[in-house]
Amino acid sequence: MIVVQSVFNLASDSKRDAIKLMRNMVRLCRLEHGCISYEYFEGVSNENQVVLIQEWEDAECLQEHYQTAHMEHFLSKLGDFLVSPVESRSYVSPNEASVTSVSAEDLPKPEQTIH
Repeated sequence: MIVVQSVFNLASDSKRDAIKLMRNMVRLCRLEHGCISYEYFEGVSNENQVVLIQEWEDAECLQEHYQTAHMEHFLSKLGDFLVSPVESRSYVSPNEASVTSVSAEDLPKPEQTIH
């Protein structure tokens, strides 16, 4: 399973239109093959911040999602509502095959500084 968390900082004057666009995405994405869950959450401390949590069966299903017409439409409209770039993080369950052919052991180790 793959979980993607995205944070949207919305302009207060266009939040209503952004939420309408997001509601449509929820409806359409939940119909997609491999979608386990797809939901937006409004911030408690910042009412103009919305967090999307989406879960997909595997990387292939997520990539199919990125290629849909409704995703293209969403991205074409989204910029009108944002005050900063979207921040996203992806999490892969231990049962999911590696998305890339590089394992963590193969990656270079970061330099460490002692303070």
